[in-house]
Amino acid sequence: MTPTDEVDHVDLDGDTQDLEDIHVIDDISPTSTNGQKRRNRASNSSDILPTKKRGAVKDVIADSIARMALSFEEFIRADTKNLDPAEVHAEVQAVPGLSENEQLKACA
Repeated sequence: MTPTDEVDHVDLDGDTQDLEDIHVIDDISPTSTNGQKRRNRASNSSDILPTKKRGAVKDVIADSIARMALSFEEFIRADTKNLDPAEVHAEVQAVPGLSENEQLKACA
């Protein structure tokens, strides 16, 4: 397909059906033959989760974020631990071709 070939191009960005706002609700109807009836309706975001569950979800998310932050802090502390200056100097001297000024900068 070439860039100028418009026949094979499908525009998914222009789709305005908003299918994510439609959900199925099961209603029990005494007049239906199997006892259940399905219907579709558009919903607001407040219809999706009851208020009690939304608070619980926020608590779970807040707890997860707090655990992630603590884990990140522990990672930073472990990654930036103080190194022994003698070990650093020995490693820097083992690098061939460094001048004395470059060795001092590396140890700083």
